[in-house]
Parts: sequence; structure tokens; C-alpha cells
Amino acid sequence: MPDAYVIEVSGRTAGIVARDSQNNSFNFYSALPRFNAIEGQRFSDPLAAERAARMLAKHGRPCAAPRNDTISGQVGTKDRHLASANVSF
Repeated sequence: MPDAYVIEVSGRTAGIVARDSQNNSFNFYSALPRFNAIEGQRFSDPLAAERAARMLAKHGRPCAAPRNDTISGQVGTKDRHLASANVSF
């Protein structure tokens, strides 16, 4: 599994998540001011970060995301994108 992922919402880069091996989690780094509310948050996996970014974009605030691994029960929606990136820190 790569150490960093680009998180996109509606075709725009929301930020990246980078693996934190010490905490067995992924930290979110915002690429746009509208996602600053989740800047620095830890997520269990990149998909959890993507759900949080989508909820923030939709509702204007972070809120609880569904517990399953799909967004609104749909897999592969047209604007869902989780791309791996090789990022060095």
C-alpha cells in the first residue's frame, strides 16, 4: 500500500493523506481552504479521509460519515477518485 494518497472531491484536489506508521493511521493535509477544517486529522484509512472531505464539501462542516466502505451505497460514482501518489517527506 502506498504511503500517500491524493483525495479528490468533484474533480478537485481536496488534499492528501500520508501514512503515519507510528500511529497506524493516515494524516490529512488540506490543498484548499475549504478543507482546512479537517487539516491534520487522523483517519484509519484513505477512504475514511475521502468520506470526511466529501461530507465537508457537501455540508460545510465535518460530520460523521457512513461506516461502510462506499459513498451513499454506490461504488464507482463519477466524481469518486482516490489516486495513489508517491510523496516523499
